[in-house]
Amino acid sequence: MKKKLLAAVLAGAMVLSLGACGSSNSGSDGNASSTGSASNASSSSSADANTGNSGFAGTPEADMYTIDLRTEPDEMNSVLTTDVPSSDLLRMTMVSLYRLDANDQPVADLAETTQVSEDGRTYTMTLRQDAKWTNGEPVTAHDFVFSYQLMCNKDTASAYAFIMTDNLLNGSEVYDGAMDPSELGVKALDDYTLEVTFKNPIPYAEHLLAFASYYPVNQKAYEEIGADNYGNDIDSLVTNGAYTMTEWVHNDHVTLTANEDFYDPDRCAVKNVKFIMLNDTNARMNAFQAGQVDCVNLSGDQIEQAKQLGITVENYVDNGNWYFQFNTQHTEVGLGNANIRLALGMAIDAQSLCDNILKDGSVPATGLVPTTIAGANDQKYREAVGDFVGYDPEAAKAAFEQGLKETGLKAEDVKLSLLCDDSDASQKVAQFFQAQWSENLGIDVEITPQQFKSRLDSMDSGDFDIVFAGWAPDYNDAMTYLDMFMKDNGNNYGKYDNPEYDSLLEQAMSEQDAAKRQELLAQAEELVTKTDAAVYPVYFSSCSYAVSDKVQDMTRTGFQEFDFTDAAD
Repeated sequence: MKKKLLAAVLAGAMVLSLGACGSSNSGSDGNASSTGSASNASSSSSADANTGNSGFAGTPEADMYTIDLRTEPDEMNSVLTTDVPSSDLLRMTMVSLYRLDANDQPVADLAETTQVSEDGRTYTMTLRQDAKWTNGEPVTAHDFVFSYQLMCNKDTASAYAFIMTDNLLNGSEVYDGAMDPSELGVKALDDYTLEVTFKNPIPYAEHLLAFASYYPVNQKAYEEIGADNYGNDIDSLVTNGAYTMTEWVHNDHVTLTANEDFYDPDRCAVKNVKFIMLNDTNARMNAFQAGQVDCVNLSGDQIEQAKQLGITVENYVDNGNWYFQFNTQHTEVGLGNANIRLALGMAIDAQSLCDNILKDGSVPATGLVPTTIAGANDQKYREAVGDFVGYDPEAAKAAFEQGLKETGLKAEDVKLSLLCDDSDASQKVAQFFQAQWSENLGIDVEITPQQFKSRLDSMDSGDFDIVFAGWAPDYNDAMTYLDMFMKDNGNNYGKYDNPEYDSLLEQAMSEQDAAKRQELLAQAEELVTKTDAAVYPVYFSSCSYAVSDKVQDMTRTGFQEFDFTDAAD
C-alpha cells in the first residue's frame, strides 16, 4: 500500500505504489505504488461507509458489490507487492499475525496470544490452529519463516526487502550473505509457535506484523508454482484469507468470493466483491449513474457535479504524498545537479494545482511526511518539524541559472521527459506541470504516458527522467516516507546516494528517545527534499468518492484503500 507506491506515478497509486485515493492515481484517480497498510487512529477516514441516502441504489446483484479499482493489480505475490491495487486484494484474501480493524488499529488475527520480551525486541506468538490455505494445508509458523527468509534473500529481488532487513535481527547480514537464513530473527518454535526478534524495540511493531510484506507464504505452493509465476494469475496463487479470488480477467476485473473454509465467516461484508478497472473519469461517473458500479473515485470536477445530482460524496484524508522523483543518474540533462532538481520542484504552484486541477481537498505539500502522521510527544510530526519546501518561482529561476553554471549546460540542453500513467486525470496533471516549467523556467518537458504496469517497469529499470509518484504509508510513522530513499532501498528509483542521509536514518532506527529520533528524521527529510532535492514533494492527497446505498461495511482510510473484511468489528 512501495506498497506501496501510491505507487502511482502521476495519476493513474499509491504507491499513495502512497501505492499509492489510497494512492492509486494522481488527480484523485490514481495508483500508488506503495500500498499503505498500517494504522493511524487520528486520520480522517470513512470507515464502515454507508451513505444510505445517495438516491443511487447501485448494482442489481443481491450478493455482490462492484467496486472500481481503476487499474490492473501488478501481481499478487506478497513478497514482491509494491502497488496499492495488489495490496487491496491481498488485504482481503490473506490473513497474518495481526490485521487492521475498521479504525486502522492493529488487532491480533492468527496470533492468539503474544508475549513481548522485557527489552521489547522479541515477540513470541501462539497461532490459532484452524486457519487453512486454499490448497488444503494448515497455516503454520513455518509459513512465516519461509516468507521472511524469502524477503531477506537478495535473489528474490523484493523492493520491500528493507522493511525486513532494517528491522529483523540479522536481517541485513542474511540479505548480504554474511549469515545463514536460519540466523534471521524469525523462528518456528513448533508448528504453532512463532518467535520474531527485531534489532531494536519498534513502537509500531504490531503495525508491521499487519503489513503485506509480513504475510505468510505457503512453501509447497510457492515452490511448485515457481517464483517467476507465483501470484501472476488466479491459478498461480494460494491464499488463506476471508475471501478467495474466483476470477481474474486481466485489465478488466477481479472477483473475490467469501471463503467457505475461513475461520471467521462473519468478517465478510458481502459474499462477492467484483473489482473492475475503469481508466477514464467520465466512464466511472457514467457507470455509477447507470447502476453498473457501486463505488467510484471522483475527480475534482466531478465532485460538484455529483452533489448537483444528489449523490452523497464521501471524503477521507488518505495520507498519500505526491512528489517528483528525479533520476539522479541522468547527468547529461542536468538531473545530477541539486540546484536544477530544486528549481524543477520550486517552479510548481501546488496551490493552483490543488485549487484548479485536483479540486478534491488535496493541499500543497510542505515536506515528504503528511500532516496527519504521528510524531513525538503526542504531536503531529509535520506540525513539530515545520516546512521544508514550497512554490517560489523567483528562487526557482535563480537555482536553475546556478545549476546551469555548475553543470556547464544551457537551458536548451535540459531536455526532460515526465513519466506518468495513461489515464486522463494523470495526463491533465502532467500538462499542468509542463506549462509551469515552460512559464517559470523556460524549458519544454515531454510527457510520456504509460499503462500502470509499464510505468512500474520503467521505474524499476531507471528508464525515466522525472516520475511523479505517490506513496501510501505502511505504518503511522514518518520513517515509512523516508527510508525508501536510502541508497539500497528498492523504492529508490532515482538512485539517490548520500551517506549522510543513510546515516541519519540508521541513527533514528536505533534511537529510543522519541524527541531525538524525530530530530534525526527531520534532518534527513530536509536533506533529501531541500538540500539535495532528490525528491520534491508537491501535494498531500485526499480522496473523494461516490458510493451507492447498497454498500455496507466498507472500510476506506489512509491505510486501507478498500477493505470488506471488517464487518465483524
